[in-house]
Amino acid sequence: MIAEKRDEFVRLFQEFANSYPYTPPGLRHIAAYDEQRRQGRRNFEAIASAAESRENVTEAVLLQLLPYGTSANNRQRGAWIHIAPAITKDIKEWFEAAKWTKSEDWSQVAEAIFSFVRHCNNEPGQLSAACKEFTELPYSKGFQMGMLTPILNALRPDDFLLINNKSRQVINYFANTSYGQKLTDYPAANFTGHKLIKKLATEMHYPGVPALRDDDLFDMFSLWLVTIKKYGFLAQETSLASEVVEFTSDLEEVELQPEYTLCQCAEDTGLDQAELTGWVRAIERKKQAIIYGSPGTGKTFIAQKIAQHLIGGGYGFSELVQFHPAYTYEDFIQGIRPQSQDGQLKYSLVPGRFLEFCKKAESCQGLCVLIIDEINRANLAQVFGELMYLLEYRDKEIPLAGGNTFRIPPNVRIIGTMNTADRSIALVDHALRRRFAFIELRPNYEVLRRYHEKKTSFNVDKLIDVLKRLNNAIADKHYEIGISFFLTENLPEDIQDIWLMEIEPYLEEYFFDNLKKVDEFRWDGIKKELSL
Repeated sequence: MIAEKRDEFVRLFQEFANSYPYTPPGLRHIAAYDEQRRQGRRNFEAIASAAESRENVTEAVLLQLLPYGTSANNRQRGAWIHIAPAITKDIKEWFEAAKWTKSEDWSQVAEAIFSFVRHCNNEPGQLSAACKEFTELPYSKGFQMGMLTPILNALRPDDFLLINNKSRQVINYFANTSYGQKLTDYPAANFTGHKLIKKLATEMHYPGVPALRDDDLFDMFSLWLVTIKKYGFLAQETSLASEVVEFTSDLEEVELQPEYTLCQCAEDTGLDQAELTGWVRAIERKKQAIIYGSPGTGKTFIAQKIAQHLIGGGYGFSELVQFHPAYTYEDFIQGIRPQSQDGQLKYSLVPGRFLEFCKKAESCQGLCVLIIDEINRANLAQVFGELMYLLEYRDKEIPLAGGNTFRIPPNVRIIGTMNTADRSIALVDHALRRRFAFIELRPNYEVLRRYHEKKTSFNVDKLIDVLKRLNNAIADKHYEIGISFFLTENLPEDIQDIWLMEIEPYLEEYFFDNLKKVDEFRWDGIKKELSL
């Protein structure tokens, strides 16, 4: 089956390459991809600007975000002419005649389409959630995969495939899937399509084949196969359910992450949703951020929750790595490692943790988040090496030792955590600092109060007064005592151990040259203040 499917694709693709691309229709097809994407982006940006100015964008959305067939009337109306048209006539007449839309509902239809496209463009990792949300609206009837994916592809071609009825059939055939035309099938079809195209890429590039993006070449091949070759997919007898198809073995499903909204994140962290929204926006803008603060402010927990939100509703994943003073470039990027092979000791170039992470992320359709805990404990300039360049220029590629090249996949986000008691932010390499968004965490006493109001009957008002007085005595925000020490449901039973075994040793180290200051915060006195 492996050989049959591969040989079948190679044979068909060679026939396509020899017969279609350099014909007049083929040449027009080749030229159309980039131009139509540029026009789609211009359309969306103009509509977004008009919507922000509270202008009525109903007609613009219906004409310029949906793909139309070429005709004098469509061109005269300013419609977005596309090589994969889903609309050939007036959409209002079509949908109203089909009883899908009432004439008075078109403004809501346009608003739903624009909101869906904007959601996908701003948060590509939320594709599944966006498709589900759109299809549940009363105004979504009739808007299927082929009608909405062209604009997504125009805005984010690396994230979203253009999938219409033709390419969908080809994906289903070669990946042994059965996706329909419903928009809710698109996230999985998009994921499988990316994997399939990557698998077939080496078979599509050889002398004489047009120098197109892999996905555009696959789309062009699909159009030829279905409309010109008229290949008989249905005539092919396949018992998909009983076959083990090794050819598509690397198209295994990555588990769809459950949606995790910012509202849920705010509930779990106790932080303000508006503040979290700003942080997520900063991460999306810079692609990498560092959450920094004093001990016990919840940096790692919050980083994990933000990562959970970023990957929620998509086919991504998150991982955590912890830096330490001995962590090296070889650990993170790549290095020569001794390896035993057939009784011989060999020194091979082995990819480090970040290269492995990026390799895994490349095969995912959805955001992938690497959390670097205690990022400032390593020598960052040394550990990151040439990655410093890629952090700023995400669309570039660099050569690595050993002849390989490397780029950070566009779906990768990095969140570091920095304990400022270990090393001040001022000591971080300036070149690295400007490549990250920095998010400061201070002790949030309201989070502590809300936690115990919700989960325990312990009144923390007196404890908060003690912590405020203690942090005033410390008088340095980099060394303040955070509230996460006390976020435990058994606080009445645990607080003595927490204070004696965690707080006092920390204070003794901080006030090593003024131990009388520590005496002001010994447990015996604090216990009385807390009325325990």
